[in-house]
Amino acid sequence: IGRGTVVAAGAVVGYRVTIGRGGFVGPGATVTHALVGDRVIIHAGARIGQDGFGFAMGPKGHLKVPQVGRVIIQDDVEIGANSAIDRGALKDTIIGEGTKIDNLVQIAHNVVIGRHCVLCALVGIAGSAVIEDFVVLGGQTGVNGHSRIGMGTQSAAQSGIKDSLPPGSRVGGSPARPTHEWMREIAMVRLLAKRKGGR
Repeated sequence: IGRGTVVAAGAVVGYRVTIGRGGFVGPGATVTHALVGDRVIIHAGARIGQDGFGFAMGPKGHLKVPQVGRVIIQDDVEIGANSAIDRGALKDTIIGEGTKIDNLVQIAHNVVIGRHCVLCALVGIAGSAVIEDFVVLGGQTGVNGHSRIGMGTQSAAQSGIKDSLPPGSRVGGSPARPTHEWMREIAMVRLLAKRKGGR
């Protein structure tokens, strides 16, 4: 644990975890299987490095797939209260420098998040997705596993992103589609709802 880092009451820092300088681990947070950079803020109740949701179907039911990767958190990241970042299954889960993560965000195993991203409350990112630099995901956005979200993409709240998106995309709705298209659809549905008797 580096110089100037504060570990608050009730927090747990697991075996062989490394935390850099000038950071903060909030009350009741847990950090396991992780390498954490400098000036990282982990708020109360956050869970870093627990097993990912990895199971394989077998004749006797769901068989647990061992999770042996780590979580790598680069410098100047902030992680909100009660958020969860799973360790990688075989490779590492990575959070890029300067990324800001709100409360109650779920990041699954093997996810790679780029630099200076913003993930608002209740975002959920499924396993092995890649979020490139400077992406903003509005509250309750869901990202499908193994998809790639291009640099600078922005999603409206409650977007359901099921496919990869090119850099600079602006999307909304579920399934997510270009914002202008989504807004036109909403306007048309509103007009139809106002019509009486289908006239």
